[in-house]
Amino acid sequence: MPRFGTNPGKFFEAVYEGEAPWDIGSPQPALMQLCAEFPLQAPVLDVGSGSGDLAIWIASIGHQVLGVDFVPAAVALSQKRAASLPNQHAMNVEFRVGDALSPSHFGRFGSIVDTGFYHLFEADRAAQFAAELAAALLPGGRYYLLAFAVDLPTPDVPREVTEAELRSHFSAADGWQVLVVRPAEFVSRMGNIPAICGCFERTRNA
Repeated sequence: MPRFGTNPGKFFEAVYEGEAPWDIGSPQPALMQLCAEFPLQAPVLDVGSGSGDLAIWIASIGHQVLGVDFVPAAVALSQKRAASLPNQHAMNVEFRVGDALSPSHFGRFGSIVDTGFYHLFEADRAAQFAAELAAALLPGGRYYLLAFAVDLPTPDVPREVTEAELRSHFSAADGWQVLVVRPAEFVSRMGNIPAICGCFERTRNA
């Protein structure tokens, strides 16, 4: 379960009534750098797409992308922002309200991108999510992750994700190749937060 009380939907709806602290008006730099080093393969799924900036950027560079978030207010904001894209790029992006913990329900993808979704769930649920990612990615497909790498002493914040955990959940035995795992920063309007980023490639079918 998410770490945001008994009704996480209500929590995130309330956040999106104002300006979410993670909404910086552009994709996270660490994710864009990963995509530059390890090129995206279409179609792309953005899990927990939030305000939509990463998916909109992916569409603007010519890839077909679907953004999924369980918060209707976030999806509405994403759709509003996507409407400002030129027509040739706007047709590349779609946003839906849905359960991003089950990415295989939305089809098979060449790439799945994750800006702060994985770290919302405890490690056992995150392990189940990794198995879902395996089912949703085409052979050779890639999962791109940015997550917090620190436990903050405040309520309603994501948990710390470690390199050891990621290497365990995305292991060769489970059909993954770790392309990179490294320290990063999660940029927010409240200041930058120590983070971890990684890119993981499917080496076989789930």
